[in-house]
Amino acid sequence: MDPIRASRPVDYYNGTGAAQTANLMLSKLASRSRLTRDSPKLILAMVGLPARGKSFISHKLAAFLSWSGLRVEIFNAGQNRRSQSAEQILVSHKSTGSQARAVSQASFFDTSNVAASKAREEIAMSTLDELFHWLEQGGDIAIFDATNSTLKRRRAVIERVEAESRNGHEVRIVFIESICDDASILEANMLAKVRASPDFATLTEAEALADLTERIINYEKAYESVQDEEGAYIKLYNLSSKATANQVFGRMTKSVLPFLTAIHIGVRSVYLAAVQPCGVNADPNFGSKLAHWLAESQAAGTPLRVLSSTKPAAMEAAMVVSKACGGDWDVIPGLNPLDDGRNNSCAGPEHLSRMAFEERFDGGESFADLVRRLEPCLLDLEVQPRRVAFLCRRGPRMPSGIYGLGASTIAWLPLPSATSIFHGLSCRRLHGRCFLCCVNGISRRVGVHRGVGAKSRWRLGRDHP
Repeated sequence: MDPIRASRPVDYYNGTGAAQTANLMLSKLASRSRLTRDSPKLILAMVGLPARGKSFISHKLAAFLSWSGLRVEIFNAGQNRRSQSAEQILVSHKSTGSQARAVSQASFFDTSNVAASKAREEIAMSTLDELFHWLEQGGDIAIFDATNSTLKRRRAVIERVEAESRNGHEVRIVFIESICDDASILEANMLAKVRASPDFATLTEAEALADLTERIINYEKAYESVQDEEGAYIKLYNLSSKATANQVFGRMTKSVLPFLTAIHIGVRSVYLAAVQPCGVNADPNFGSKLAHWLAESQAAGTPLRVLSSTKPAAMEAAMVVSKACGGDWDVIPGLNPLDDGRNNSCAGPEHLSRMAFEERFDGGESFADLVRRLEPCLLDLEVQPRRVAFLCRRGPRMPSGIYGLGASTIAWLPLPSATSIFHGLSCRRLHGRCFLCCVNGISRRVGVHRGVGAKSRWRLGRDHP
C-alpha cells in the first residue's frame, strides 16, 4: 500500500475528515451554534448616510415581519428630533448664534458643532430607551432607524444591548447598512426625501436639495462603515440584490436576508384574484374575463408574471391569462387553500374569524402555517420588476392582500370573483386598517388586528366596523 495513503487518518473523499481538522473547527461551530439560535428579542439597527433608503428598508421589513406574526415596531431618531423644538434641544445645551438654527437644517449635523453633536447623541439614546421599554412590554423585533454612522455610536448601542442581556433580557442586535454609490439612485433618493420629509417642508426644492447635500457632507466627515469585529451585520448596496453578511444565521438567513435582497424601489402592479373551485357558482369564463380586463388595464403592455395554485380552476384561469397577455406562468403549491383537515363542516367564515393565529385544524393547518408557506410567494412578488398576478382560492389571497395593505393601496375591482389590484409596492406598514372585498357579490371586510400587549396578528374577519 502507498505509505502516504496508509498514513492518512481518514480517506479524503470517503471519510469525514481528519480528527485534528474537526478539533480546529469546534470553536467555530460553537460560535455558529450560538448565533444560529433565534433570540427571543432582536434589534435591527440601521446604518447609513442620509438619503440611502434606511427608512424605506425599515418600513418594508416592519410590514414583512409583522405579516409573519411578530410584534415589530420602528423607532426613528429623526422623528424624535423633529418632535422637539430647536429651543428645547439647543437652548438646553446653552447654544447661541449659528447653533440656534433649526434642528432640521444642515448646521445641526455639523461634526464641529459640539452642542448639536451632544444633542444628537442624547436623542439617539432617548430613542433607544423607548425601544428597550417596548421590548420589555412584549415586543419581538425592534428596528432602530437612525444613521448610526460612527463606530462610537454603534459601540454605545452594543453596550446597551449587552447590559440588557446581563439583566436577564436576552437581546441580540444585527446592523443593516445601506450603501449607495450609484449617482442615479442617490439622486432619486434625495428627491424623494426632500419632497416627503418634514425637515424640508418650508424650503423650495432647490433649497432643500442644497441643505440635504450639505447635511450629507457633514455626515461623510465622520462616517465609518460597519466592520467584521462589530458583530452581525448585513450590507445592502444600491438598494439592489447585492449584499454581504457577517455572523448572520438562523431566521436572519431564512427570512430577513432573502427579503432584503428581494426588495427594490421599482413601481409595478400586483393583482390578486380569488378563483372559485370548479362546480357550484363557478364562472367558466372567469379566466377570459380577467385576461380581457388585464389587457385593457393602465399597465397593459408591460410584462406579466402569473402565479397560480395547483387547483384545477386556478390553473385553467392562469393558462388563459398567460396566453392572452403573453406572460410567464408558474404553479406554486404554496398558494393552495388552507388545509382544514377533518373539519370541513367547521371551515366557514364565522369559524375562521374566531380562530387564533396559531390554532390548527385537527389534521390540518393554522393561519401561521399558511403564512409560512406563503412567504416564498411574497419574496417572489417583491423581487419582480414586472406586473404579477396571483390566482388562487380566497384563503391564500386574503393574507397576500393584507400584506399588500401594509405596502400600498388596494382597490377592489367589480369582477365575479373578487380580483384586487394594488399599485407600486411602497414602504407603508400595517396600521390595523380594514379593506373591503367582494366574493360572489357578498361584501365582507378583512381586518388587521393589533391587540394591546399581544402579538400583531392578521385574521380573517366578517362585518367588522
